[in-house]
Amino acid sequence: MEKLRAYHRKKLRHSGFTLVELMVVIAIIGIVALFAVPNFARVQRQARLRSASQGMAQHLKMLRERAISTNSTYQIVFPDRYHYRLIRPDGSTQDFALRGTTGGHMGFGGVGVAGQPPEASMPAPGISGIDFPGSTLEIYSRGGATSGVVYITDNQDNHAIGINRLGKVTTYIFTNGTWN
Repeated sequence: MEKLRAYHRKKLRHSGFTLVELMVVIAIIGIVALFAVPNFARVQRQARLRSASQGMAQHLKMLRERAISTNSTYQIVFPDRYHYRLIRPDGSTQDFALRGTTGGHMGFGGVGVAGQPPEASMPAPGISGIDFPGSTLEIYSRGGATSGVVYITDNQDNHAIGINRLGKVTTYIFTNGTWN
């Protein structure tokens, strides 16, 4: 019985971690965090931009369906770099903020976009990032639309939403010097 008690006392004295072991674990965690945090920030920024472009594309598709179902024409105007305004057939308006729901520093623009536009028939990115005649997109009662592209950038990555004269909405991402 005495041997058993001695064994437990010895075990209790040597249980736990030494200061050196704790410092090594903390150093490893620090090194992992050093690589993970910047990568996480980049992924989060890209997800915000993707969310903004997909959300706007979905909004355009929904408006096309509404125009067909109500046999009416809808307009979207772009008053500045960060907002767009829906004008309904009855003349009422609703404003939307591009970055209002996604955060980040993004807006309409072609600044820093190199290379060809998404489709050969679409204009090259302008400084405003809005390439619709008169900066106005019209979606007609039969589903057609004014052809053009709106570019969204966070000054690091670039996305584009194009709509052709038949009303087909397409999203593009600028990667490795080309639009995909």
